[in-house]
This record gives sequence, structure tokens and C-alpha cells, in this order.
Amino acid sequence: MSSVLKQNRLTHEEYFALEQAEDQRYEYHAGEVFAMAGGTESHALISMNVGAALVSALRGKPCRVYGADMKLYVRDYDKFCYPDVQVLCEKGIRHEDYVENPILVVEVLSDSTESYDRGRKFQHYRSIETLQYYLLVDQNFKHVELYERETSRGWFLIESKGCVVLSGLDISLEVGEIYRQVEFVSTYDTP
Repeated sequence: MSSVLKQNRLTHEEYFALEQAEDQRYEYHAGEVFAMAGGTESHALISMNVGAALVSALRGKPCRVYGADMKLYVRDYDKFCYPDVQVLCEKGIRHEDYVENPILVVEVLSDSTESYDRGRKFQHYRSIETLQYYLLVDQNFKHVELYERETSRGWFLIESKGCVVLSGLDISLEVGEIYRQVEFVSTYDTP
């Protein structure tokens, strides 16, 4: 996440107007606005591969898959952000400009956002009661981490080399498909 764009706190309406006027994406956190950085080819391919696999796997189920152009509102933190991929099912809330209450959020890690995606952003996402899965996909080498919420134990980590299983959605994603056509990716050999 970039530095603060404006010193004055913006309302939601001012934030939406800013994005429309500048044709730029910004994250919003309690009135502060942060410019979003651009991505790489690997980032774009991975995001699209994950989204396409989810659309295919969820066909016929009451879920919607959104790419990085759809804002997510995290109510407890008064935050609007742009996950790389997100899935809304029965309890998801849709608005014209944003959604709430996803069951799955996917972030493709980059060198500049990895610590934020693992730390503060994940803290914010954990406040979403409907969120069951947080999938982190490394763009520099084949490595996928799935954080799954279990009611009695909280969040636990599953590292995947072959297949990512989202048991509550009754689907699995092949790691090879997540990285299809991605170049400059080496195999992750150590824990």
C-alpha cells in the first residue's frame, strides 16, 4: 500500500467520486486514501487463473466470483480495498460499487505488499464473520498458503503443493492450474 494521498479525511461519497474522477484505484481506511500500485504479468496471470478455476468449480452453486476490479468493504475497520479475487455466496452483500461478506479472499503476494497482506490486511479480513478462507499465492515461486477458519479453533494454515481444498465449498484448485502459463516461477522445495 502506498502513502496517504490526501491529508483531509474523506467520506465514502468523496472517496467514490475521487476514484471516478481520476480513473484510479485507491484503498480507503477510515477516511484516509492510499494509491494502489500496478501489478506484474505474473500477478495478473495468477489472479486470472485463480478466478477462472473458481468460476468453473462453483458453476451451479449460489456463489459469485469477483476479480480485482470489485471493492470489498470491511465494515469493522471502515475499509474499502481490492482483493485480487473474492467469492460471495449466500450471505454475501452486493452493492453497486462494492461487496461485503465474502466467504473467500485471495491475495497474490508481491514483494511490496506481502507483509501487509499477511499482517494488517489479514487482521482486517478476519473481522468478516462470513470469511472462511484466505488464500495467499506467491508470484515469485510455486507456493500457496490457505488459511481456513474453524469455529472452535480459529484460523489455521494449510500449505499446498498439489491441490488446495476448500471443503466448505466442496471444491479443490490444482496448484498447477493456479500457475498455468506463469514464467519465472521455480518450484518451492523447502518448508
